[in-house]
Amino acid sequence: MKRVFCLILALMLAAGVLASCAARDTETSSPAADTPQNAADPTVSPENDALPETEEEFPAPPVEDMNGAVLTIMNMTPSAFNWANTQIFAEEMNGEILNDALFTREQKVEELYNCAIEERETTNASGGDMATAVKSGDHICDTCMVFDASISGILTQGVLLPWGDLALDLTTPWWDSAATEQYNFYGIQAAVSGAFSLYNYSTRHCYVFNSDMLENVAPGTDLYSEVREGAWTVDRLYALGAQGVLDLNGDGEMKPGDDQWGIVSSVTRHYSALLAGANVKYIDRDEEGNLFFAIPGSEYATNVVSKLVQLNVGNDIYTSGTKDIGGGAESPIFYSGRALFIAAYVGEAARMRDIEFNIGIVPPPKYEEAQTQYYSLVEGGAQSVLPKTLSGDDLHKTAVLLDAFAYYSWQESVPAYIDLVLMTKVARNEDSSDMLRIVFDSSFYDLGTGIWSSDTKNKFTQNIFLPESDTVASLCASIQKVMDKTLERFTKAVLEMKG
Repeated sequence: MKRVFCLILALMLAAGVLASCAARDTETSSPAADTPQNAADPTVSPENDALPETEEEFPAPPVEDMNGAVLTIMNMTPSAFNWANTQIFAEEMNGEILNDALFTREQKVEELYNCAIEERETTNASGGDMATAVKSGDHICDTCMVFDASISGILTQGVLLPWGDLALDLTTPWWDSAATEQYNFYGIQAAVSGAFSLYNYSTRHCYVFNSDMLENVAPGTDLYSEVREGAWTVDRLYALGAQGVLDLNGDGEMKPGDDQWGIVSSVTRHYSALLAGANVKYIDRDEEGNLFFAIPGSEYATNVVSKLVQLNVGNDIYTSGTKDIGGGAESPIFYSGRALFIAAYVGEAARMRDIEFNIGIVPPPKYEEAQTQYYSLVEGGAQSVLPKTLSGDDLHKTAVLLDAFAYYSWQESVPAYIDLVLMTKVARNEDSSDMLRIVFDSSFYDLGTGIWSSDTKNKFTQNIFLPESDTVASLCASIQKVMDKTLERFTKAVLEMKG
């Protein structure tokens, strides 16, 4: 069983697979391109050929006696980051599967390496506590978890040590190569994501569906086979969603609190999932690695945005439950059995295990069948950064122990999270377990849903998706100048740091 799930994780995290996702950042079309970005182009195949046959192809890092050295990880409290799984440590064994896996892998590293690994809690998601300490010359942690939207801000404060200063191989499968690619700015590796953190596993997008309702409204539908065959598309989502719409009280008016809906979600969650599923980014990189606002230069991207708006015009298939961006009423609609689909984080899906009806999980749909793969947006998580005060012997200590911690997490605690917490308690069957494997094998990152979300994603949500207004061209024109200047300033600041 252990070997099976190591292979699953190898699929999810192996450098070859994630490089195919990360390559979108550096190998996509220039701003003037009018074709789908490379990974969505059916003529371009994902670089996922070199998958491991056995876990022995990924040997454990060399064991080294660290003579009692202490590795300190600054981590956010659950209350400070309550939409993601922030848990890295467990105080003791308690019989809960994930808790015990976290505890045992920490103990294993401490015993093998003669070291201690400790957590320093913070309520500051932007890394402010670490930054303040660095500016004062104090070394309070060896690495710090920082909200992904805050990476650019903390980078340009000049308080980070580039990960390139550590003798660490970030291409191994226990380091997320897609995140490595995402947070490398002009040669400065600002942040990374290691398997010792569950943040970015819990903040991946998926769609959860009421399988009992699906059988009632579309008897014989095998959604899992459709996903496997590549037929799970935006059009199919909406076609099934239309079959789930029902005026339960017969008053002739669809109301979120009374009736049955095809799709529910907050506005931002639903549209972010569908855009990423179509391989559309707000912020991308050109062939030289320069950041640019990607929507207005791509006919494909603008067509996708327009179609997503039109899919909701004149029908009652989708509702956020409220008339604002954040929503808040959509979960009760689904939990009460009055919706066919809900767009959710995987971490949110994990909390649905106690609902009364049967559920299933599928990745966000493709835009069209011609796409070679599915894409599941990763947003709202946290990355690991290094304080500039890390120096001397601490450089070696941090590289050795973080690598070991990530490796044994990849082997033990991550499988516990994916399989035992999600696949068994949530998915309810092996088919949905397979779907989750697809979700974790299709990571998609977009700086426009993280660092620059207020200037891009939020503008589109407020001005296009919420009011269902097909005004892509005019909105892009109003955003273009702002984004050009913003990215220019950021690029200049980063290049000045390089000297």
